[in-house]
Amino acid sequence: MIRFTLAGKTGKRSAVAASVVLAAALVFVLNAVFLLLAQRFPALSIDLTRGKLFKLSERTIEYIKSLDKDVVINVLAREETFAGTSPYNAQANEVFKQFEKNGPRVSLVYVDYMRNPGFAAAYPGLVMKHGDLLVSAGENAGADGRKRSLIKTEELFNYARGQRGELSIVSSRAEEALYTAILNVSSDKPVRAAFITGHAEYTMDAFTAVLTKNNYETVSWNLMRGRAPDTDIAFIIAPKEDFTAEELGFLDEFLFNGGTYGRTLFYCADPAQSPLERLAVFLREWGVSVEDGAVFETDETRVYNYQPFYAVADYAEEEEFAPALTDISKPFLAPVSRPLRLLFEYRNNYSARPLLEFGASAGVRPSNAPETFTADDAVRRGPFPALALCRYSVIDQATGRAEKVSNVLVSGSTAMLDALAVDNPAFSNTEYLVNVLNRLSGREDIPLRPKSFTGMGLNLPRLSVNVLGMVFIFLLPAVILAAGLVVWIKRRHA
Repeated sequence: MIRFTLAGKTGKRSAVAASVVLAAALVFVLNAVFLLLAQRFPALSIDLTRGKLFKLSERTIEYIKSLDKDVVINVLAREETFAGTSPYNAQANEVFKQFEKNGPRVSLVYVDYMRNPGFAAAYPGLVMKHGDLLVSAGENAGADGRKRSLIKTEELFNYARGQRGELSIVSSRAEEALYTAILNVSSDKPVRAAFITGHAEYTMDAFTAVLTKNNYETVSWNLMRGRAPDTDIAFIIAPKEDFTAEELGFLDEFLFNGGTYGRTLFYCADPAQSPLERLAVFLREWGVSVEDGAVFETDETRVYNYQPFYAVADYAEEEEFAPALTDISKPFLAPVSRPLRLLFEYRNNYSARPLLEFGASAGVRPSNAPETFTADDAVRRGPFPALALCRYSVIDQATGRAEKVSNVLVSGSTAMLDALAVDNPAFSNTEYLVNVLNRLSGREDIPLRPKSFTGMGLNLPRLSVNVLGMVFIFLLPAVILAAGLVVWIKRRHA
């Protein structure tokens, strides 16, 4: 009986030890299997970060899966050098990998830029530096002549300036930058935008950069030199001199487009302008009047930095443009704006409606107001338009639908295009305006939302990440396996 009991205990101990060994081996095998699955099937990867920092949007995945051209993403640095520079670069690097994993025709190549001067020599027209990205598309990737798009390292992120003037990274636009670059090099005909010159117009560099990042080709158009170039959209930004009758005729020709229409004119006014009588008549024909004065806001929750003339505008339409915003609660900033007035809703195939609107707490300060002017002295009060969409439509008599349309967008604010508004992730200016322009020009793609680094945890250097990976995938299972073997051996000889 005694020998039977000892044998029973020894058998149980052996079974326990064998179970420990089996469990450790199972953990090791499962880790290896999941690692291989994650590499083979990227959809199985799980992004546990708050803002899904390492995951592509469904729209991006759908687009890169549908590419009909080979696309090469050249990162001008060794991978360990680029990703090890900062946690922000590491996040961007993971986004690069997601493009290759999800895009059957997308290739990711790391170029040792410092040791390969011949790479830069092959592109004499491009000013590149270590850490930049060169995206190209076409047959025989690497051959001269195909379309290319250069992404500067600093263009992978959005920045904010602190109280002392220092810059800090606040969000990632790696997915947005790569998406638009691929769109640019793979599109047969990008949308072209012309900025009209010759009347002392403002130059809005920040907004021009936004258009470029969103796959628009920008050119200048001096009306004094003749008709429009081949362009889809034309901008008039706060001219200080009036237009001639001939120049306005060129604008009419641009919008008529030989009877095919499909063009958009975007006009931005400014309170500092003097009266422009001929241009005002042109705009009134389209159904909008840009009136005297400057808009102010009396509700401190609807202004930027407690400045009454830096007012927030509401989305006045809920069907065409605003629903496409990633965050409808994000405000639109329309600073230093002139008031608009719509003259009709529909007349002789012309229509006019507000897209953005100042609130009921807004008012207008006349340009000739005395220094003693207060909010109580305002004659005109909100709500009234901040951005108006005027259209001329050719109606199909059979269906009653508009088959051809040209548009005139009118804003009372030029500052809505300035860096303060379009580069600030707290406002929707960039996303909303690009979305409007995309849809009016026939493009359905909309800008992607930057991924905020707020609350981003585990900001470890590359080496630490690799060490942790080795610990959890290999070392920990090996320790468990060794411990199980020791227990099994000791109990076997007990």
